[in-house]
Amino acid sequence: MELQDFLSLIWRRRLVVGLVFAVCLVIATAYAVSRPKYYESTATIAFTPNPGQGQFIPSENLTALLSTYGAVARSDQNRIAAEKILGHKISGTVSTSTGSGSGILQIIVESTNPQGAADSARAVAQAFVNSIASNGLLVPSIVNPPVASNTPLQPRPPLIISLAAVLGLVAGILMALALESFRPTTETSAEFTELTGLPVIGRLPRERQLADGTARLVWDSPQLAASQEDYRTLRTNVELLLEEQPTVVLVTSANAGEGKSTLVANLAIALGQLDIATTVVDADLRNPRQHEIFNLSNDVGLSTAMMLPEREVRPQPTSLKGVSVLTSGPIPPNAPEMLHIRFRSILSDLRQRGGVVLIDSPPTLPVSDTPLIARHADAVLFVIVAGRTRRSAISSALEKLRFAQANVIGLALNFADRDGQSAGSYGYGGHEDLRRPSRISTS
Repeated sequence: MELQDFLSLIWRRRLVVGLVFAVCLVIATAYAVSRPKYYESTATIAFTPNPGQGQFIPSENLTALLSTYGAVARSDQNRIAAEKILGHKISGTVSTSTGSGSGILQIIVESTNPQGAADSARAVAQAFVNSIASNGLLVPSIVNPPVASNTPLQPRPPLIISLAAVLGLVAGILMALALESFRPTTETSAEFTELTGLPVIGRLPRERQLADGTARLVWDSPQLAASQEDYRTLRTNVELLLEEQPTVVLVTSANAGEGKSTLVANLAIALGQLDIATTVVDADLRNPRQHEIFNLSNDVGLSTAMMLPEREVRPQPTSLKGVSVLTSGPIPPNAPEMLHIRFRSILSDLRQRGGVVLIDSPPTLPVSDTPLIARHADAVLFVIVAGRTRRSAISSALEKLRFAQANVIGLALNFADRDGQSAGSYGYGGHEDLRRPSRISTS
């Protein structure tokens, strides 16, 4: 994963990272505040050779002797003696520290009371000095009397919170990576291209006016100027990928409800605006939509032409320049069989009319119709709902299409996040297309 992709992932999952980071900080702060404060006080005892003995003690012997003295200072007998000097029990725990060959012994007392720690350290040190005063080898002396400290030894809130911040950030990033690994859907163009090996040739962002899911044309509303420009961009990319004419483009998706019918209708109008004769074929013989979008009769259509081959069924013209529609016709009981036998010949007749043929097919996964149609098309445009279509569904649908030897040219993302400013901010907003009738009707 490149740095840019990594940063993009973190930004996309910033809420997860921030939440984990905040939780770690809250837990660390609560822990630091709730823990009792412990204070430390140290008495330093120096040992010097006894002048009366006149004996030299090697450093290794001195180290061993200091280790023994440390054990004596921590012993129960010395603690009892210190409590007699103090007049009450020792407050806290007693530990010792020695420097190798240095002749220094430190007696350390840790307690929740700073003054209690100092008093206890002083009493323990005095009791120890008293206990070894007659040893004859070394002369102990308290060179650094214990004092009360106002700074707690532990807990250390700044240190705890700092460590929690680092660990929280790392944990948040790891959580984001884990969620990304197990995420069933994909959102960005780069991810879709990496998943499928296909370019994203169209991005159709969310529009509030289209949020109800009803298939409609974007060319009727000045408020949808940005969406109109998105379809113009899709039109341009399709033209660049397909140079040969006539061209038959099938538009499908993995599952139902992903906006393929709306895309077909609006792309057809965008092509018609360039004086390209465009025929929309509603080959979804199970749930047809194009007659509703264009407000056309569906008494006869594709199913009629396939059931009655001797009857000539022509696409119905619309009031939109260059756009005609071959509706689905009555829903037949045996759609796959009819498509398998008769669709190729009907498509051949449509090719002879010239221009572009846009086929609105059923979704690929639920039924077997789409591979039968796709094998006769020049190109397939695959529609995906960003953030909703599951990766497994995309892969399975494309596998079915490729098995049928379909030429999938690219992806169109529906409900994608809009990149940059809308087209309306560049002079498209509020202007009607002069070649587009104000309303759609049947000729």
